[in-house]
Amino acid sequence: MNGDDLKVAVVIVNWNQRELLLEAVASCFNSEWTSLDVIVVDNGSSDGSVEAVREAFPETVLIVNEHNLGFARGSNQGFERAVADSADYVLFLNNDATLDRNAIRAMVQLLVERPEAGAVAPYIFYHDRQDVIWYGGGIVAFWRGRIAHRHLRRKFVLVEHQPAETDYLTGCVFMARIAALEPFKGFDTSLGLYSEDVDLSLKLRREGWRLWVTPEAQAYHRVSASAGGELSPFKAFHRGRSNALLVKRYAKWWEFPTLAVCGVLGLKFISLKLWLKGRPRTVLALWRGIVNGLFNGRIPAIYRLKTETNSDNA
Repeated sequence: MNGDDLKVAVVIVNWNQRELLLEAVASCFNSEWTSLDVIVVDNGSSDGSVEAVREAFPETVLIVNEHNLGFARGSNQGFERAVADSADYVLFLNNDATLDRNAIRAMVQLLVERPEAGAVAPYIFYHDRQDVIWYGGGIVAFWRGRIAHRHLRRKFVLVEHQPAETDYLTGCVFMARIAALEPFKGFDTSLGLYSEDVDLSLKLRREGWRLWVTPEAQAYHRVSASAGGELSPFKAFHRGRSNALLVKRYAKWWEFPTLAVCGVLGLKFISLKLWLKGRPRTVLALWRGIVNGLFNGRIPAIYRLKTETNSDNA
């Protein structure tokens, strides 16, 4: 079975990234896969994103929100539409990412061949360095305070990589069976920004689904284009906060002794690197986010405002 009759729904959440969005949508319609719906959920853009998509890609399904509902809620709206349209698989794609022509086919093929697989991600490369890996799988090891991408910033050599199981899938790009996601109705919106993908991955694994990543499917990512850059204080705060919430939710009691040691040491190392790069505000934002998540603190108003106007998940 090659799965050519299986329907894929692509869900793209957007907020004021018209040109990037058009690139993302174009990469979907340039795909080799023909049984395809593209669903764009626009979170109240004011830059003409909706009009541009309507003009350039009239076959696109548009869900237009008056306000920015965030990545998770927007993605869940798209997922609901995919279910209503009887899709077999849903592919979540960031608005600052693009797909290689055979990426959808390669991911469908893996899911067809591996019925135990609930979801699969492609290898994701930096948009401006397309031979350098940004994501080649994910590691979740709470006992050593580590949630990270595999093969990050390594030069890609195809013969060195094979399809493999992964601890988590990045929300930047991944494809899942509709049947696997339906019990959860998509992403958990309580985490705020970031880590919704890790949370959903861990839930899928708890239900017995396997998660895979394959280098036979490839995508490209303009890293953190919607969040002020890879080292922005905004991203650091929300990364720290959501990771702390994940630890509280999923870490086992026996992991906490080593987690405390490794986590603090790791954070000191990261903080030192950021400080030496001239990013003291990012360091402060990271620690504030962790404290906020651990002790159920309220998100400061400045960050809450930015949350309401940002939908990036990378």
